[in-house]
Amino acid sequence: MLSDIQQEKIEQYKLDSMKEMMENIAHQWRQPLSQINSNVSIIDKILYDKNIVDARLEEKLQEIENITKQMSNTIDDFKNYFVNNSIKTKINLEEVIQNAIDTLSADFKESHIKIITDLKETSSTSCYANELKQVLMVLLNNVKDAHLARNTYQARVIISIYHVENNFIIKLCDNAGGIPKSVRNKIFEPYYTTKHKSQGKGLGLFMARKIIMERLDGKLSVENVDDGSCFSISLKKKG
Repeated sequence: MLSDIQQEKIEQYKLDSMKEMMENIAHQWRQPLSQINSNVSIIDKILYDKNIVDARLEEKLQEIENITKQMSNTIDDFKNYFVNNSIKTKINLEEVIQNAIDTLSADFKESHIKIITDLKETSSTSCYANELKQVLMVLLNNVKDAHLARNTYQARVIISIYHVENNFIIKLCDNAGGIPKSVRNKIFEPYYTTKHKSQGKGLGLFMARKIIMERLDGKLSVENVDDGSCFSISLKKKG
């Protein structure tokens, strides 16, 4: 058995490795993202000069710009986790959830996965909005991958928020068949993944849980329910 000091050193090594990885990703992605946006601007100008008006084409060009912007923001948000220099602000949780949904809505629509929301309550708290959004996107993408892997009939995810004592609970529940018991206790471990190695390294859920626990002072858990699984985020109400 490893001692507490040895285990702590291993965890720190993993975090240092991820920090270095994020710095490398940021360095490698910035230039291509800039080039993509530059090419979009050039295409837009060519269309303008030729007096070509095509609503569908304009929509897709705007979609490319939104995607590259989101990729750039994702890099910044995960880098901020390591340097710890982002700022807490008073946020409306429903707006952050809707923002995450809007970012991924086209991908979910293309994958024929329905997003259902129950966001009737007004839930304001002090939080790192971008980091919470990134966690929600990790969870949504995890749900999407589960549906696609199992080719779920009438695939859906239901996102709800409610109060329990002094906490806000955000739930994402799907109908993708649930998580096998042998996997459920491992999905939050670093580098664990059920996907092919070309599809991911298993850092998404691990990082999501660390952000919720260490940056947002909350909890992230998962359980099987009926015909699927539910991820639950618990956040303390803060002024």
